[in-house]
Amino acid sequence: MECKTFNALWLTDIDGTLIPSNNASPLVFSRISSFLKVLENYCVLTVPVTFKTRAELKELSRTLNYSFKAYVAEGGCSIIISQTLANPYQWKAGDGEEVITLCRNRSVLNVVFHSVDNTSCRDRYVRLTSLTPREASELLNASLKEAENAVKREFTEVVYSGSSECQQLIEKEAVSHGFKAFRTHRFLHLGEAGKEEAVKLLLNLIGYRVKGLTISSGDSPADAEFLRLAETSIIVSNSHTEWFRKYPYVKITNNIPHSLIDIISRHLLLKQPFE
Repeated sequence: MECKTFNALWLTDIDGTLIPSNNASPLVFSRISSFLKVLENYCVLTVPVTFKTRAELKELSRTLNYSFKAYVAEGGCSIIISQTLANPYQWKAGDGEEVITLCRNRSVLNVVFHSVDNTSCRDRYVRLTSLTPREASELLNASLKEAENAVKREFTEVVYSGSSECQQLIEKEAVSHGFKAFRTHRFLHLGEAGKEEAVKLLLNLIGYRVKGLTISSGDSPADAEFLRLAETSIIVSNSHTEWFRKYPYVKITNNIPHSLIDIISRHLLLKQPFE
């Protein structure tokens, strides 16, 4: 089913929001897949906004047996729009997708690590792209296939350090060199753009086709800026949410993804107000 206009737009983070961060079962993926297809039948456009790579998102689509019409990858550095969604007068790609990049190659980030390597933190951090797939699998607590796709980063770097002092130093160095740094639950993500910039550009490109409500969902301060762009924001978190300054918002504390599916379903499909 092709929708000329959409009754709603759902912008959502993936890990820890739509999908549990660790060891999601086939039943979970089946439930998510079925729900996304129901939303599509009601002309609700779902757009992942994530730090995942393009390769990871393609694999996720295969796992879900569902094709997203648009998604934001690598924390805002890449916007991918399908041919069915893109403005035909702007269409350039020949493989079914239009790719818009907001960042340069991740090699520009090397200057940050050259600076860090002159400090006591030299051997106290790891860059995801420097690891073998097996090493990345252990660090991410993910399958080998997932790890292989996670290290295929074009624009961003993911950093892990067991030292909060070193994490703060790397973040400070990145910002001092003009880059952006975003903390998630375990990692530091470095790049040249954020989710907010990518979502704003995406809305400029396709917003005219959305005639109803825009909802956003995320689970960490790294999602805060793009969450604020929606009319209704949903935070999936068991911890404090002082980092989110827009009111009102909805908070979900557990049972991923079922609680999120329930509240999206009640509001978009059953037209019930949020409590």
